Amino acid sequence: MSSTTWHARVECGRETGAGFLVSERHVLTCAHVVRDSGAAGVAVSFPHHGELGAVPAVVGAHGGWSGHDDHSGDLAVLELDRPVPIPPAGFAVPDDAYVEPRPRLVAYGFPRGYAEGTIAEYRATAAQLIADEWVQLEAWSAHGQPLAPGFSGAAVTLADNGLVVGMVSAVAGAAGVRNGRMLPAPVMARYWPRLAELIPVPGRGRAARHRLRTLVEDAEKAGPAAGRSAAWAPERLYLDAVGPLGPPVPPGGFASLWSAAWYVLSEVDVPGAVERFADRLTELAGVRGAGELGAGPGAGQAGDARRVCDVRDAPWVREGRDAAWGWEAGARGAVRSADGVPGAVPSAAEGPEPETSASVTPGAPAAPRAAGRAPSAWSPILVELARSGAGDDQVLVEVSACRDGHRHPVGSRTLTRSQVRPYVQERIDAAFGQLAPDAEELIAFVLPREWLNEPVAHWERSVDDPTPLGCSYPLVVTDRARRAGGLRHQLARTWERLDGKATTVVHRVECATGEQPNKLRFRLRSGEADLAGFAAPPRAPRLKRHFEVSLNAPAPVLLWARVGCEHEAGGSGGAGVAGGNGGAGAAVEAGDARTADETGDARTADGVRTDPGPTRPAGDRGGTTPAAGTADTPATTPAAGTADTPAPPASCPGSAFLDQLAAHLTRLPPAELPRRVLALRESADAADEPDRHWARDIQLLWDDPRCFPDAAAAPLRSPVT
Repeated sequence: MSSTTWHARVECGRETGAGFLVSERHVLTCAHVVRDSGAAGVAVSFPHHGELGAVPAVVGAHGGWSGHDDHSGDLAVLELDRPVPIPPAGFAVPDDAYVEPRPRLVAYGFPRGYAEGTIAEYRATAAQLIADEWVQLEAWSAHGQPLAPGFSGAAVTLADNGLVVGMVSAVAGAAGVRNGRMLPAPVMARYWPRLAELIPVPGRGRAARHRLRTLVEDAEKAGPAAGRSAAWAPERLYLDAVGPLGPPVPPGGFASLWSAAWYVLSEVDVPGAVERFADRLTELAGVRGAGELGAGPGAGQAGDARRVCDVRDAPWVREGRDAAWGWEAGARGAVRSADGVPGAVPSAAEGPEPETSASVTPGAPAAPRAAGRAPSAWSPILVELARSGAGDDQVLVEVSACRDGHRHPVGSRTLTRSQVRPYVQERIDAAFGQLAPDAEELIAFVLPREWLNEPVAHWERSVDDPTPLGCSYPLVVTDRARRAGGLRHQLARTWERLDGKATTVVHRVECATGEQPNKLRFRLRSGEADLAGFAAPPRAPRLKRHFEVSLNAPAPVLLWARVGCEHEAGGSGGAGVAGGNGGAGAAVEAGDARTADETGDARTADGVRTDPGPTRPAGDRGGTTPAAGTADTPATTPAAGTADTPAPPASCPGSAFLDQLAAHLTRLPPAELPRRVLALRESADAADEPDRHWARDIQLLWDDPRCFPDAAAAPLRSPVT
């Protein structure tokens, strides 16, 4: 063990864990060890090289560990602020940990009382993965050091040669139980693709592994829908590669093209599968050079004899290590136009009357998109809210930045309702530090369905800036239930169709609609309409089923006014984050969770009026323009009654709201809607009477799964904390 000087001690806030050096600038550890890195610094020290002192580090990559009940992806890649002159760790062939008799495995950790570190001896119980993620460890003997807090992130190595086979991620925790869990090296490589070049795969040389990873990166940059359309689905590519008699797709599917590629490369023993996977990628992406993915120069006898891949020989260490060490170097190019300039965000209209400003003039053509720019080139900041099982007053909050197709968590807490808003404000600011300087930000609140009417666009930008979030950034809500599975797949296919459209067809769902929900579903699924606009909030009794049908169709875009028609009793109802309703007044810290109809006064927690003001006839909204067709503004669906849609009441504000939607959105491509809604919100906020403006309470549900990384896997067991 004298040569394994790459063991590291990792400190972050009150947490102390272990880690191990894999390059002169990068250390691997558990994500839960550095869970507070957004608020506290990370320091890495090397007990065998005390002269180096504590080296500052930042979390550069993250496996997606959720921080509360979900503990898959518990991997963090730390980037040191300077290189260290220490030979990095080497990796063993993964199966070497499971030969008979079972080899002795050792882990070097830093439990309480052992500042310099100590060693624990274990062995793998079996090669079988638990939940396709972990290998169980059991104590080598009944005596000696057990795995305990302080071992999280420690490399698990073969005792006879010091080569890494995995990383300690969890212990049983019960008194007298001496076992734990290891994240094996191949699983770690699912979350950090560049690690694949360091892990020997019998029959596949390092050059072959590097080439496959490069192919995947090229494929993901080949087009805006790379890896997301039906043809690009990782499961489809996998099944094409292994054939009808090959092993099935693992439970839960694949989170990315890379996870499917690595699974084929490292865990599937089907002749020709890797080559077929690479050929299919080449065909779809139009990239070259898939050929040499068989036995490469590092494979065969030479590769097997070495049985270890030295990180110092890996191409990513030799070439541009510090410039592009993340998951997908260069993937940000997708958010730029052909000339390298990001798409411009339209400025808000100036003056109190937005209808006279060119930026929001009804029927005015949308600003042309930059040539070559991907329609969905957003860099979202996800704010995920969910009910907590800890109590009615508890809310699970997770904030993460999305960069290069991966989530980078910046905070996760279980909070009381009164704590949610300030925490979200603080973490959104922190999330901007994870985005590229030229990134086009999008704030996306991921909410349970019963909270989709939450007035998040009216939350203040910060404690020092009362500007509404919805007037500061493009802001949308998305449905938490559609973050995985078949609905996500269907949404991706729908966006393929929408990408080619220069205009938007808004289907009106009036508060007095006679349209049956099944007919609405048909229209949305058949492409007759691109999005649905609702005259009343989601919980309005007459429209509740129509809203559910639209979500399940699935419609990629829905719009509505959070405060609906006065004749819609209970129209603002529904359970909100505050534990009461999702309509007016459902602010997180609100103590009175009654609906606007119950209180007779539609106000937020801050006392700001959110109803549309006195009712006016449709088309008479203080100078606004109705949706009736003109030379410049063709009507989409008439407001007057049809066989399916009876005419709404003459004084229905919901109908006037739909008139305005049609007038303002018809000539925009769907991908541009978040920007236009931002401009409309800014215009409403700048109006002489903001509370009377038709766009004051506009809510936009906008769901393009190509922008939002897949939801993390299901929770299993708590880690070492």
